Amino acid sequence: MDTNEIKDLIEKYNRQTATSAEKKLVEEWYDRIDGASLTQNNLEDATVKQQILSRVTASIQNTKTPKAKRIRLNYGLFFKAAAILIALIAGTYIYFNSTNRSQIAATSVKANKITIVPGGNNAVLLLADGSQIILNNTSDGQVASQSGVQVIKTKSGELLYRFAGNATAKGATINTVSTPRGGQYHLILVDGTEVWLNASSSVKFPTAFVGNERRVEVTGEVYFEVAKNKTKPFIVHTDQSDIRVLGTHFNVNTYADEEYQRTTLLEGSVEIKRGDKKALLKPGQQASLNAKSDGIKVNEIEDLSEVIAWKNGYFQFEKSDLPSVMRQVSRWYDAEVIYNGKIPAKQYSGKIPRNVSIAKLVEMLAWSGIHCKVEYNQITVNPK
Repeated sequence: MDTNEIKDLIEKYNRQTATSAEKKLVEEWYDRIDGASLTQNNLEDATVKQQILSRVTASIQNTKTPKAKRIRLNYGLFFKAAAILIALIAGTYIYFNSTNRSQIAATSVKANKITIVPGGNNAVLLLADGSQIILNNTSDGQVASQSGVQVIKTKSGELLYRFAGNATAKGATINTVSTPRGGQYHLILVDGTEVWLNASSSVKFPTAFVGNERRVEVTGEVYFEVAKNKTKPFIVHTDQSDIRVLGTHFNVNTYADEEYQRTTLLEGSVEIKRGDKKALLKPGQQASLNAKSDGIKVNEIEDLSEVIAWKNGYFQFEKSDLPSVMRQVSRWYDAEVIYNGKIPAKQYSGKIPRNVSIAKLVEMLAWSGIHCKVEYNQITVNPK
């Protein structure tokens, strides 16, 4: 059993055409890693990779195909497991078969010209007086004090708002935290609500919540874990809707270059309001809004981990088209993406750590059939 046969099995698994025995093998292997985080250290641990490759090869060689049976399948698990398999096997193959690197002929990275690096904690705090604080260049500790509220950068790199001494929410000023392309940030508002910003995103909020509601405004992609307060609802305003909650976990994707604005609920309940239309979401549901129409479409989401993969340090694609995949890559690596030829009408599934180098990223993408050439700050995609 060689690496190409293993790769074929993974592809069958992704296409849901694998036999029961092959599906069982993938599930058992996924259970072995138990959804472990795929950090750069994991991918570069030669001992771990060799053990995994040996085990998978031996298991496939010793597996006999049983008679076909009708089984109710958990496709979300299949895609999740197969995505991790692709990432790890790709890393194993690349490191342990260096003489065969020419097989990925369409993938090219000019090492002496690389200026693209993965993103990281990078954000700007805009205070009410118009002054700006570049957070990644700021030392830990208090960075500002406004209307009785301290703004503190913690040792872990978060931005924390808290009342100074016995101060209360009697007055407030407006602050904005924004991330550039290739940036992300985590902040905790004065009420305890936690906010995570993806690349090229922003949240505008009062330093203290005065009155009968807690209102913030967002752009880009933001994940919230809202502190519960039954007497003071939390409202997230976007350019297309108001999202009203009491205490819950949800993700808002409102990038201008995406066809739909999507709000996905993980815990609790939220109400989406758009003009005179409303929709109430339950956990596992997603509301989609299109600027070309005034409706609200609600869908069930099978795998919520895909929606917040960015927050947990991954790219995760499940039946995604090529432009959708590359838009995420472009934002995080702050790179221009261009297409050499016609964009194929294909769907891609996979899971890749967001901290990998651009060279490793394009090697992994090549295993899914996405071939790229990287030079300076530009990624050229050669669709096939």
